[in-house]
Amino acid sequence: MDVTVNEQPLRARIVRAVRALPGPADRPADGAGLLVDLGAVNEALTDRDAAPLPATEWWIRPAGGDAARAAAALRGRADTEPGQVLVRDETAAALHGDPLGRGPRAALTAATAVAVALAAAGFAVGCAAALRARAGEFAVLRALGASRRRRARAVVAEQGLLIAAATAVGAALGALLTHAVVPLIVLTEHAGRPVPPVLVELPAGQVALLIAAVVAVPLLTTAAVAARRGDTVRDLRGRGAL
Repeated sequence: MDVTVNEQPLRARIVRAVRALPGPADRPADGAGLLVDLGAVNEALTDRDAAPLPATEWWIRPAGGDAARAAAALRGRADTEPGQVLVRDETAAALHGDPLGRGPRAALTAATAVAVALAAAGFAVGCAAALRARAGEFAVLRALGASRRRRARAVVAEQGLLIAAATAVGAALGALLTHAVVPLIVLTEHAGRPVPPVLVELPAGQVALLIAAVVAVPLLTTAAVAARRGDTVRDLRGRGAL
């Protein structure tokens, strides 16, 4: 292919294609980038009596992994601005330490808290309504001598299956939405997609705590309602047993 460098047409042969290149990947998408050998390009420009390309960036790899000392030495030079020296480890630490930014992270935290509260309240109300509708059945069990502990255990086991199924479906949908939405809201400073792409990881410990918080409230509410004494005679009359 023909490329124009310093107003000079040069012939380039593409040997490999990649998804992104360092440098062009950090800038707004404007087509594509071309990675060439600087020495070969300047040699071709010299053959055409054109000015060679100056090097505007230097990528170095300090020996022995002493990147911090090399960066400090470069930043201490009088002809170098500290912001001009970028260190791979520092950039990676900044991206890992604050991948979403304070605004989106605060919004996601608030949404998570509200979702947990609404889910727990919904489960609790549903369980209480189910127990209230079956007050007559519990009255029969009380009349037959079933202890409060056994009644509570049976109801918790029954409602626990429903809560577990609903929680499993909700957790699966939440994981899918997280993997679908988070990469869309993590952008570079130029509002572009970061390269390499975002890697979404859900911490198992925190997810388990959220699920436990959602499940604990309705189960405790159900156990408390099922274990209450109740008025056996009134409930049986309401059921038509007396």
